[in-house]
Amino acid sequence: MLVLGLLTCVVLSAFSAQAEVVEEFIHCKVPVFYKNKEPGGMDQNAKKICQVYGQGQSRQEEHVIQMSIQRSSYATLYSTRHRIPLYSAYVFDPECKSDKGRTDIWHVEPQISGYPNRNMVREGDLRNLGLNNSVIKRSQAMSSDYSFSGYDRGHLNPSSFSCGYGRMATFTLTDAAPMNPCFNGVHWRKWEGNLRTFLLNQLNRDGGLATAYIVTGTVPNANVRIPQKESSEDYEESSEGYEESSEDYERVTVPSHIWTAVCYKHHNDDRKSFSFSYMGENQPEEPGINPMSVSDLDYQLSTLYSELSGTRQTVKIFVDDCFGDNDKLNRVKEKFKVNLHMSTAVQTTYSAVKRAIGSDNKKSEKKVKVKEVTAKLAFDSMNTYYTTAEDLKVFAGSACLISNARPVRKIVHDDLRKRDVSDGPDDVECLLVPEKQRTAADGSQCSSVSESSDGCLCTSGDETKPCCSSSCLYQHHLQSYWCNSGQTQIKCSPRYSLVTAKGERCLDDHPCATYGKDYYWCKTGHGYFKDDWDYCSPPLWRSIAVNGKFCRSNHACAKYGSRYMWCYTDDEDHWDYCCIYCTTV
Repeated sequence: MLVLGLLTCVVLSAFSAQAEVVEEFIHCKVPVFYKNKEPGGMDQNAKKICQVYGQGQSRQEEHVIQMSIQRSSYATLYSTRHRIPLYSAYVFDPECKSDKGRTDIWHVEPQISGYPNRNMVREGDLRNLGLNNSVIKRSQAMSSDYSFSGYDRGHLNPSSFSCGYGRMATFTLTDAAPMNPCFNGVHWRKWEGNLRTFLLNQLNRDGGLATAYIVTGTVPNANVRIPQKESSEDYEESSEGYEESSEDYERVTVPSHIWTAVCYKHHNDDRKSFSFSYMGENQPEEPGINPMSVSDLDYQLSTLYSELSGTRQTVKIFVDDCFGDNDKLNRVKEKFKVNLHMSTAVQTTYSAVKRAIGSDNKKSEKKVKVKEVTAKLAFDSMNTYYTTAEDLKVFAGSACLISNARPVRKIVHDDLRKRDVSDGPDDVECLLVPEKQRTAADGSQCSSVSESSDGCLCTSGDETKPCCSSSCLYQHHLQSYWCNSGQTQIKCSPRYSLVTAKGERCLDDHPCATYGKDYYWCKTGHGYFKDDWDYCSPPLWRSIAVNGKFCRSNHACAKYGSRYMWCYTDDEDHWDYCCIYCTTV
């Protein structure tokens, strides 16, 4: 029995997760912060933990573990008041080619609770090691807090971003916070997967000559804690066998938001360095996650933490925002693609096509290749269409060409006047197609395209025109559409409609665009001497006439062949003067 006890201790020590509560993160073995500067502005009384799995006993084990430390170390700022981590900082490991496999063996940190142990301990081994469960619970969460609570133990440092000892090191409750199962398993998981793919591709393109510093954190919600009394009525005793008291309830704060900030630092060429971030609400519904600059995240976190503490807080994730300029952010948004939410019909069609060209056809001499899959989308307002169309370009690389736009009359009453508007509901349909085409920035067809870091050039007839290397997006401060041509920002004409201002159908190969003019137009038919054409409504969100009325949703402010700017303001063709600078979004 003595031998067995000694053997148990050796095994526990050899395969425990090492961690150390430190005064400063500089004591961590591996630097995980950009420029060795930790984030600031959060609870400075929180515990700083250097986390790494493994404390081997044999020389062979020590060698293996030391070789893996470079990929398994990370740092956590842990709030004992909220019993959740405020953030975990880690470096992306490109050597982990697979995100499969997880242990689900969770650890706690005795040091936080006053014990001298430098090793994390498996929850199931507390009694064997003489550690008091009640003492451990005073300062940190345990798995029993999550039982029947309706929340997951959500990783901040994702287990899928590491492998081997690194993955084991993430299964500590000091790296976990209560996350809604739908948010954790669907929304956040999707973004983690896309981030992993994006960083792997980026590092491959750069030959591994870069480091991706990542910080993932929480915003505590002071009004929501687990476990709730009513959710644990079936629990008379915990898994460790002690009787629960009122102190066992509402111990762990549920975060209102989860966020991630990424600093991609190229080792030799800072022109290839960049940063971005994203944040979502910890809820089952759509959490509103979108890429943003790190400075925008700093501002939002400062606001949220100021509301939480009741005092002004200034949160700073990365010193100097890690090469955070808007041009780089726009390029990152295009590359960091998010899965498009397809309708059931589109998913069924896609799955059928995928099966049709699957493994059975590999033996066939006939090669089948999917060149394009299109979908028809419907919107209840032109404003919704424009907002969604911009997101589709950024996140899915797709344009949605309006194929039908029929305004429905709506009378709006307010305190000042009665006015007719047509901003909803509308009957708007569009055809989803790839945005990237062999076209110039003004929409002209190209016979050839050449791209380089200096720019994109298109041969159109006898002319050479600039073309876009990035999506053509509306710039609010410039009140027009712009894209990048190499390193240069140029004006562009987006692919947006197959319908003229009069409702006629454009030719499929000639959608609305500027085509070198200062107005939007398209060809509607082929003529004997010349082709038929007509004006298109420009792609503006909501135009306003000089009398304060909104322009009709399918007839935005433009000249339409006149000497002045005008638009229809209702579905009975009443019109008024307008101006570009009156447009709002």
